[in-house]
Amino acid sequence: MANQAVAASRGLSAVAGLAQFFPEASPVRIPVRVTGLKQGVPLSEETVIEFGTADEALFASSLPLEFEDGLKLENTDGSLSAEATVVAVQYQQGRTAIAARFVRHIANWIIQR
Repeated sequence: MANQAVAASRGLSAVAGLAQFFPEASPVRIPVRVTGLKQGVPLSEETVIEFGTADEALFASSLPLEFEDGLKLENTDGSLSAEATVVAVQYQQGRTAIAARFVRHIANWIIQR
């Protein structure tokens, strides 16, 4: 809770606040479609991956995602199409930040400069 309070007081977005728990996270801006199943019902939305590591993607979501939920992340050009599992959920000021870990290693999905 202390980290959430610090993030909020610094004016960071919910996703930036969650990214503090992933020291290797780099800021990115990758528009994606997130698709998941909730009680057998397919749900999807357009969002933006705001931070990423070699193994995780962090983004804001309005979907009712919970820890260990499975989902698929796809960008418009098809260069990213990956299954992932929710590993962290953080609620901050009415927003939900999600960290999802890829089920399989995705080579070069994020390139650091």
